[in-house]
Amino acid sequence: MTTTDAHPVLPDDLGRFADLGEVVLSPDGARVAVAVSQPDVAANRYRRDVLTGPVDGTDPLLPVDPQGSVRLPRWSPADDRLAVVVDRPGGCEVRLVSPDGAVTTAVAGWPDPVEELAWSPDGRRLLFVVREPADRSWYELPEDRRPPRRLTTLGYREDGVGWTVDRPRQAHVVDAGGSGAPTRLSRGGFDDAEFAWHPDGRSVYFVSRRHPGADRSIVNDVFVQPLDGEPRRLTGSDLLHSSPVPSPDGSLVALTVTDIAGFPAAQHLAVLDPATGTLTDLAAGFDRDCAGGSIVWTDDTTVAVVVEDGGAIAVHAFSTSEPGSHRVLVGGQRRVTAFDVRGGRTAVVTSGPVDPPALAVVAPDGAERVRHAPSAVVAAERRLVAPEHTAVPVAAGVTVDSWLVRPDGAGPHPLVVWLQGGGTQYGWQFSHELQLLVSAGFSVLYLNPRGSAGYGTAWMRTVAGPRAAVPGSGWGVTDVADVVAVLRATLDASPDLDPDRVGVMGGSYGGLLTTHLLAQTDLFRAGWAERGPYDLFSDAGTKDEAPWFFEAYLGASHLEDAASYWQASPIRLVRQITAPLAIVHSEEDRRCSIGQAEELFMALKLLDREVELIRFPGEGHELTRSGSPVHRLQRLEILLEWFGRWLGP
Repeated sequence: MTTTDAHPVLPDDLGRFADLGEVVLSPDGARVAVAVSQPDVAANRYRRDVLTGPVDGTDPLLPVDPQGSVRLPRWSPADDRLAVVVDRPGGCEVRLVSPDGAVTTAVAGWPDPVEELAWSPDGRRLLFVVREPADRSWYELPEDRRPPRRLTTLGYREDGVGWTVDRPRQAHVVDAGGSGAPTRLSRGGFDDAEFAWHPDGRSVYFVSRRHPGADRSIVNDVFVQPLDGEPRRLTGSDLLHSSPVPSPDGSLVALTVTDIAGFPAAQHLAVLDPATGTLTDLAAGFDRDCAGGSIVWTDDTTVAVVVEDGGAIAVHAFSTSEPGSHRVLVGGQRRVTAFDVRGGRTAVVTSGPVDPPALAVVAPDGAERVRHAPSAVVAAERRLVAPEHTAVPVAAGVTVDSWLVRPDGAGPHPLVVWLQGGGTQYGWQFSHELQLLVSAGFSVLYLNPRGSAGYGTAWMRTVAGPRAAVPGSGWGVTDVADVVAVLRATLDASPDLDPDRVGVMGGSYGGLLTTHLLAQTDLFRAGWAERGPYDLFSDAGTKDEAPWFFEAYLGASHLEDAASYWQASPIRLVRQITAPLAIVHSEEDRRCSIGQAEELFMALKLLDREVELIRFPGEGHELTRSGSPVHRLQRLEILLEWFGRWLGP
């Protein structure tokens, strides 16, 4: 199913496809603003802007600042001004933009990037959140003159963020009229985040970790703090709470919760009664991942949120008066990744396998109209191919969703099995990388084996370790069996695929699964393992998610149960890896450190295997999504070369 007979997708199309982030509607629903990001390979940076205009218009949406780097659009609840954050060489600015183009500055030259921005309910003040160094002078020194760090807690550094131990997120409040300097709201030097105003404008909600042992888990609490007082804890330090948003009347707080003690677990939508501390799970019966940062109250008793379900991402509305009752607001075989609801209109960021991200507006009668599609022209000029979906039986009563994308021609085609990272799902997404492989002549097979998101907590826990709170098979067992079953069924049903030219690739957990598949089967001619954990014992001592992540999945620390860590580690089976393998890793990865790649590379070289270590300097775990555009392009070129070499005729 090819959408056009135009040109094939090329690596440098990376810079031609734009991504859309958050979308916000003005209070009356008449105007819309959307955040747009696009790689600029020539300048090796991302062009970020906020586009805005009338919802019902046909004229193009206009950029807030064509020359700047603009993000975090927020409409004033009191008038028609739009607040945005502008990143400039001299520091961060918070600007207020009127429909006539008039601009005022509320915050100028702030030395730290603004991570959150929120209007007070009366439109007179703005709250913003920054990571603020406790000792800025340390960062201002040259590295070879900085005093050594003397660390006494865990969780001191985070991938993609850097040092966190002395850079807590702190909230400040500033007058929206630009009079007066910002005042700090956060107290005590704790890391405070995900702020929301109470409707009366006299207090705020946020999440923070302040309980004993907070450095050993991501469990946190919801706090409420008067603007002129001390914060008060509302929850019991027993769950991961995310994105508290009070109802319009202030009687409830919507948020998402995750059971870390029973992790892996789906992230559920819930409501908290701030007066009693009672927490009600609105998604218990539904049991699908709800995205915390997407919560929108549509009225006093209805909360809408983005939900991952069976390869799709949709918007669901949940009733607070009837817990468990929900309906689909915007769905279909696609991904709706951001939305807002105001004035009877719904604005969404939508994408699909052959449809790059676009902004669409949904009317009360359900009619949907695309308002802004920044990649429509390049999509029409490229040969984009839609997938064929198949649900494959893999065990008694168990089917796994899979998708196959075929290139043009009769075949036989080489096949690449494309694996996702942990705690995520594949499905009805747009991917430049996938379309690039198909244009290069590869069929691509992807699937959601047990352990993936989008199918509920029990499905995720299938791959938990035998000693986990809810025991499973562990990594490298059921997931391997599912991939093998789907691959064999696909090959049996597809005479146009060449079973002797099959490759496998994946990143993070997908890298772990790739190496397990290479060690446990002889189905693959070559592999591409990226940013993966290959020796879980050593990874447990270095990853930024330590110690909670592996302890939850495996049921014990690496010091208490080294055997479980070794059992799940693909490096245990390294002698059985005989297919050529590209090991791709970023040198500044703090999720799975570069040492993981070095260990696997060393072992395979000592065994005289065909292996290549591909190291990207200055990059972290998110290279493929937010790394430098030049490195992302180089990676795609190497990917095509690698599989072209080993899966060629």
